[in-house]
Amino acid sequence: MAIIPEVEKLRSLAQLDVDAAGTYEAAIARVKDQLVRERLNEFRVDHVRHVQDLNAFIRQLGGEPVELRPDLKGAVMKGMTAITSMMGTEAALVAMLGNEELTNRTYELALSFDWSPEVRQLIEQNRKDEERHLAWIKDAVRMRPWTREEAGAHI
Repeated sequence: MAIIPEVEKLRSLAQLDVDAAGTYEAAIARVKDQLVRERLNEFRVDHVRHVQDLNAFIRQLGGEPVELRPDLKGAVMKGMTAITSMMGTEAALVAMLGNEELTNRTYELALSFDWSPEVRQLIEQNRKDEERHLAWIKDAVRMRPWTREEAGAHI
């Protein structure tokens, strides 16, 4: 059963994406700025797609797919994101920044494993999504686009 370690690594990545989707749900529920909510929802959808795509390979390899339900770690991450997000858009984005740094590091580590070409391509695609998420969140925290909209509402 040489495939088992590969299945477990894929399940671990899929669970990470499940947990990330949960943190996005928590942030989206508390962010008032429409632009930020829309972008966070796009990223949440990416994470759900990652789970579905990873699950397809897990099934092909004879493994049990991951359910779209956070594990204990994911529930804690979601709860912490929800609490932090109550402090406003910037706090929500800072929480998401930490979550995306974790997913980026994990996907980077995953690329160091020996995968089939098809699985490696999927992991590389997912990694690019993670890099895009992280870059946007970093820019948003730096540029604070929601403050411009708030300022415009007062003019």
